[in-house]
Amino acid sequence: MKRRSFVVLFSALLSLTLTIQLHAQKIKVIVDQDARGPATTDMQSLLIFLQSDKFEVLGITTVSGDQWMKEETARTLRLLEIAGRTDVPVAEGALFPLLNSKEESERWEGLYGKLGYKGCWSDFSKRAHVPEAYRAGYHDPEVVPPLAEGEPHIKPIDESAAAFIVRMVHKYPGEVVIWAGGPMTNIALALRLDPQVATLAKELVLMGSGMYADSGGINGVDGRREFNWWFDPEAVRISLRAPWKKITITPIDISVKTNVSSEIHNAIAKADTPVARYLTQYSEPGFMWDELSAAAMIDPSIVTANKELYVDIDIDHGPSYGETLFWGPETKLPSYQRKATVQFDVDTKKLYDLYIKLMTQPPRGQ
Repeated sequence: MKRRSFVVLFSALLSLTLTIQLHAQKIKVIVDQDARGPATTDMQSLLIFLQSDKFEVLGITTVSGDQWMKEETARTLRLLEIAGRTDVPVAEGALFPLLNSKEESERWEGLYGKLGYKGCWSDFSKRAHVPEAYRAGYHDPEVVPPLAEGEPHIKPIDESAAAFIVRMVHKYPGEVVIWAGGPMTNIALALRLDPQVATLAKELVLMGSGMYADSGGINGVDGRREFNWWFDPEAVRISLRAPWKKITITPIDISVKTNVSSEIHNAIAKADTPVARYLTQYSEPGFMWDELSAAAMIDPSIVTANKELYVDIDIDHGPSYGETLFWGPETKLPSYQRKATVQFDVDTKKLYDLYIKLMTQPPRGQ
C-alpha cells in the first residue's frame, strides 16, 4: 500500500473511532413530557435536550398532564421541526391517568377546597392575565386545537410510549436515563409491561414533588401537592417503588428559586435562529421547573445542595391525596421504600448562562 493511501486510510479510521467514542459518551435519554405549548417550561426543557450535544435523545414520549396528550404530541412534533431535529422519534403515551380523573378532582374540590391549577382539566379562557397563546378553553381529550406556532408536517411513530421505553432499555441495557418532566403514567405502564425496565435503566430523573416549599403547589400554599405527581399519584407510587439503580428528583423546592426573567428573554431575542424566534414570540416569565432538571444533567454543579431522602406519595383518596411523602435516610422503613437524591439549591448564574447559550446557538442538525 502506498504511503499516501495508508495515511488517508489511517485518518479515516481515526476519525471514525473518535466519532464512535464521542457518540458513546453522550447520555442516552428518553424524555417523557407533558408537553404543553408553545414555549412553556415543558417545551423549553425539550429544547435543552435537543440543543445540547451532551445528549443522544432516543425519543420523546408524551403524556397527558399540562395539556391533553394528543395536543402535546402535535406541539412536540412542531417543535422538532422548528429546532431542526425531526430525527427524534415521538411516541404517544397515556391519554388518562391510571385512576385520577377530572371528575375525581371536582369531587375532591367539593370536599376540601379549590385547586388553583389542574392542567388539561382547566379552562384557561376564564382566567385574567393569561397570554393569548395559552388562553384556551377546556376541550375534549381527542381534540387538537389550531396551534399558534403552526401545524406539524411529521407524525408520531406507530408505537406506544410504554412499549418504546421497554424496547429502548432492552436495546441499551444499563445506558438509558429516563427523564420525566410530567406525570409518571407512561413509566408506570412500562413497568407493568416489563418490570425489568427499572433494573435495565441507568437512572430515573424526575421533575416533580414538593417537600418543604410553601409555594409552587397547585393549591398555592402547600408545596407537597405538586401538579405532576398529583395528576397521577398511583403512577408515582408504582414508579417510585420499583428497583431503579438511581433516582434523582428536582422538586418545586428548588424550582421556585429560578426565573425566566426579561433579561434572559432579551438575551435570547438577540439571536436570529428558529429556536430563538420561537421563544421570543411565545415564552413567558416564570419558574424554570423543567429546564433546571434538564440542565443539571448537563452540568451537575448547577445544583449546589442535595439530600438523600426516602420519597413516596399519598394515594389515600382523602384530603392528602397526591401529597408527597418523604423521610430522612436513617428512618426505618419497609424494603419497598426507595431512596432518592433530591435537589435543594441552585447556582442560578450557571443555570441562566447555560440556558441562554443553548437557546441562542444554531440548530444542532440531524
